[in-house]
Amino acid sequence: MALALVDHNASVLIVASSRDIAAPVLDYLFEQGVAFVFSRPADLAIGGARLKARYRMAVVLDLDIGERIRESAQLLARQLPCVIVSDGPVFRREDFRAVLHTDTSPIELFTTIQGVLSERSAGEALTGDTPAMGHVRWLIEQVAQKATPVLLTGEVGVGKAVAAREIHRCSTRRGSLVTVQCAAIGDAGVDAALFGVSPGDGGYLQAAAGGTLVLDEITDLSPLFQARVLQLLKTGSYERPGEASGRPLNARVIATTRRSLNEILDTGELRPDLYYELAVFPIHVPPLRERCDDIEALIDALGAGLPGAMPRFDAQAIIELKRYAWPGNVQELSNLIERLAILYPQTTVGKKTLETYLRPGTKPHTPMRVPEPVIEDSQPADRIATMRLPEDGVDLRELSERLEKQLIEQALARHDHVVAHAARALGLRRTTLTEKLRRYAIRAD
Repeated sequence: MALALVDHNASVLIVASSRDIAAPVLDYLFEQGVAFVFSRPADLAIGGARLKARYRMAVVLDLDIGERIRESAQLLARQLPCVIVSDGPVFRREDFRAVLHTDTSPIELFTTIQGVLSERSAGEALTGDTPAMGHVRWLIEQVAQKATPVLLTGEVGVGKAVAAREIHRCSTRRGSLVTVQCAAIGDAGVDAALFGVSPGDGGYLQAAAGGTLVLDEITDLSPLFQARVLQLLKTGSYERPGEASGRPLNARVIATTRRSLNEILDTGELRPDLYYELAVFPIHVPPLRERCDDIEALIDALGAGLPGAMPRFDAQAIIELKRYAWPGNVQELSNLIERLAILYPQTTVGKKTLETYLRPGTKPHTPMRVPEPVIEDSQPADRIATMRLPEDGVDLRELSERLEKQLIEQALARHDHVVAHAARALGLRRTTLTEKLRRYAIRAD
């Protein structure tokens, strides 16, 4: 099985034929605080949504020029942003985010990894292992390779634009992803926007040729724009002004809306015939309050793209984050994490501090129940203060170590052996807890 060297919410998957070969890279990444998992090709199950849920990118070290390594790299590149380090021929180099030579130093590789992670930081709205997000990723996988129109629904801030980019990325389309802000174009500007105004300006349709055209907030389309889009979808072609023959619609169409499917038809904001053309494959991106168990993974993912050190949240703060209703969804959480990272780097944030930065007057979310913390009669420090020294004395060092080890093991068990989350519960930095795990020979995988 893959060995979790930091925690199993790792950002980076490192693949090599042996850990000894990868050791210089692994040691350097560990020193830089990059969360990663090492795996050999034979131990890596490639496929399914879970790979994307766990990792933000992959690095393949082809240091012994092995065919199995290269096969793994090609499979991984279809699912994750992938960097390959090799001195042999690399098939389909365009599939990889970067192709580096084996002479590349760990420092240079780290810089490349930082670049890929920063590119991906805005796309972490789909992070999480809850059934709701697993279903969204599964639907994206099923439809990505098809030309079928997709209708993405969900509240403001849930990550519909991220889902559209993920569909485009998984489709392997070579063209660009072009987003049209529907509310910004009135009837007078429709034809110029779609078809362009000169031979050198082909409009949105030419820009999206071979790629994906995203109609953001489809219910804001003007009546004429709706008619043009309906014609495009029905005929699969369009005619530019002044041209004798038509052109094929060579772009996948994705529409987004903050309205529910029922609202779209009830309000009459969208033509029913256009709605049925677009809603061939609807995907609903759930609000954050309905997947509150993803919040800890989202904190790690959103924080990974920020410069500097992240704050830590104690157990009470995590409970408060899960109880909060999140009217602004993942976008609101992202803004909060960035704000706290600026104000409280490497500082433990508790419930009282956190409440200052949550929207006042927002009612706690109740449908998804979060277990209440166990309230003791006194704080741990108070209970320790009441202990009596035995008549024959005590080995204080041994007692302290036993207590520390026991609390670490309990924190790991309570948080499914996720080192980052256990560290928060103990008020420690993750690197500090990692050192204690080594000291007490406690396994965290």
